[in-house]
Amino acid sequence: MPRILILSCFVQMISMTGFAVWPIYLIELQSQWNLSNSEAGWVSGSFYIGYVIATPFLVSMTDTFDARKLYCFSSLLGCSGLLLFSFFASNAINASICWSLVGAGLAGTYMPGLQILNSRLNKISREKYIAVYTSFFGLGVAFSFSLFGILKSYQISWEHAFMFASIILFICAFPLLLFSGHEIEEINKKPYQGIIKVIIPIFSTFKNKKALPFILGYGGHTYELFGFRSWTFPCILFLSNHFNNSVSDAFIANCIGLMGFLGIFASIYGAKYCIGKDRAKIVSKMGLICFIGSILTAISFWFSFWLALLMLLIYNALIVLDSGSLTTGTVINGKPEDRGVRLALHSMVGFFGGALGGPIIGFILDNFGGQTSHLAWFLSFTCLGLGSLFSTLIFKYYHLKLNKT
Repeated sequence: MPRILILSCFVQMISMTGFAVWPIYLIELQSQWNLSNSEAGWVSGSFYIGYVIATPFLVSMTDTFDARKLYCFSSLLGCSGLLLFSFFASNAINASICWSLVGAGLAGTYMPGLQILNSRLNKISREKYIAVYTSFFGLGVAFSFSLFGILKSYQISWEHAFMFASIILFICAFPLLLFSGHEIEEINKKPYQGIIKVIIPIFSTFKNKKALPFILGYGGHTYELFGFRSWTFPCILFLSNHFNNSVSDAFIANCIGLMGFLGIFASIYGAKYCIGKDRAKIVSKMGLICFIGSILTAISFWFSFWLALLMLLIYNALIVLDSGSLTTGTVINGKPEDRGVRLALHSMVGFFGGALGGPIIGFILDNFGGQTSHLAWFLSFTCLGLGSLFSTLIFKYYHLKLNKT
């Protein structure tokens, strides 16, 4: 296994440490700041809004500038967001601003980190290892949920939790800059001609009919995935209270961490299964299976706590099954020198979907009985499955369109 893969994956995992601080402390801060579910959802969504806004600048610029320097800068940007949150967040507005900076920082680390890796792997290794890298995003999320669930169980305040996460992200700013080695892929870097000319090529990617379904499908995927990650903690807490199963915050956080950990194997398996096959057709079927899984998971909420927990575990695996395959589809369908702009659009569309997940679930909870309503949670998780259904329909549409042409 290449050294750069190990370094990239490890740094990516650790840099995700701050991801779960808000979801873990959501209920506490919602009560402390007197937030509605919709307001709490918008704070969750602000992370992805920051990501979407920053992506055109930070990801597309990897075709022009050294991705390692952009990675370092972006880590420090995310670090500043976490630090500002710990000192100044006191309501939905300023919390959203701070949390959006953390999302903007991720925009300049996740896909630029993939660019650092891509340029140091040959073509065969690239298709093989992209899914490993993207799966470590999930491992980082799992690690974050487990870590801050444990810290919260020891009565660590939210202020200190955000401060601790900022220190970790500061440390992660430098390893790839210093130790990633030289590129082996010859790519002609485009001269910098101003920020507008850097952004405009992103939208030309809409003409790439082979990559576009993977990009649009990623939007449905992240809507479902990040909506799930934003609200699973309160959902499990509701289920434990409803079925009179007394469990600690640390137990719930570690369950979500376990979901993320097992999701790694699902993502890698899904990506490997697609190699050498009709990737679009397989990903379309994965989306349909995931949609069915969302409905079965929502139904399980009516029966028992442990059945619902098992179904949440399975549903999470189904959500991430096509994660690596979607990103790989975007990477391999196009020219190497345009990979940065393809990944920029991929991230923008994807995390725009992610920005909608949290607020939509918050809206449903507010209008169908709140976090103590069985019906509200049933509708919420059924609605999450629409992301996978959207992905399936997109692939069906483009499959028919390409066949006609």
